[in-house]
Amino acid sequence: MRKKIFIPKKELFKLYYQEKKSKYKIGDIYGCSFKTILNRMRDFKMEPLPRSIIQSTYDKKDFSGNLIEKAYLIGFRLGDLNVYQTSKNSEVIVVRCHTTTKEQTILMQELFNRYGKVSVSENRKDKSFHINCFLNKSFLFLLPKEDKVEEWITVNNQYSAAFTAGYTDAEGNIGIYDGRARFKIDTYDKNIINWLYSWFYDNKIICPKPKRIGLKNQIYNRTLGYKYSKDLWRIRVSKTPSLLILFNLIKPYLKHKQKVIDFKNCIKNIHDRKIKKRN
Repeated sequence: MRKKIFIPKKELFKLYYQEKKSKYKIGDIYGCSFKTILNRMRDFKMEPLPRSIIQSTYDKKDFSGNLIEKAYLIGFRLGDLNVYQTSKNSEVIVVRCHTTTKEQTILMQELFNRYGKVSVSENRKDKSFHINCFLNKSFLFLLPKEDKVEEWITVNNQYSAAFTAGYTDAEGNIGIYDGRARFKIDTYDKNIINWLYSWFYDNKIICPKPKRIGLKNQIYNRTLGYKYSKDLWRIRVSKTPSLLILFNLIKPYLKHKQKVIDFKNCIKNIHDRKIKKRN
């Protein structure tokens, strides 16, 4: 029979209520599991603190204020992140993401580790990752989830390129299809897609107008019964001169490791085809 771990009531009260340590952290101190700490708290009839209070004890730093970084983060957030404030008056902003790719996990850590705690948990059944980043209120700018690009981004081409890179890291596809480099984005965000088309036009990036490729409530996976929650839109760039302009604009700001690899492969593809054409 396993020996019951002794944890003094006074000490547990101090660690949890005064020092605001999490059950996991207290478990580390006593060399036991989170569940053991939870059982002791129940033995002592201890009421759990709200998550926002525990989370607020993590060290957090203010956002840098860099507008290029801000534009990128907004693009990335609108493409792929869930952001919320734990309560109306909370000091904590939580940025969440669920992904099946390790590269996305690494990117989230690189983006937010220096600002606050980044927690990663793996679901071994489907080999996916849940990522939670706990930030302070200097990241309130990530809360809005609107299908639009803010004016301060649109009036500056560098900020627009950083936003596009962030949105591409979240939603874009850069690859080689039928032997040729391609760029495309499929999204529900019709207004952002139309803004991208306009920005492409302003930068002499020639491509077809955005196309609706799926209808709201249309089933796209009959086996699982998945439906589109909104109309799905696509923008695509295929012409080599336009791809080179686009890649040159967003290259300094792409951060997703797989997208960077895909980008380099596309540049190589364009270069190799040019050489082949000459010969």
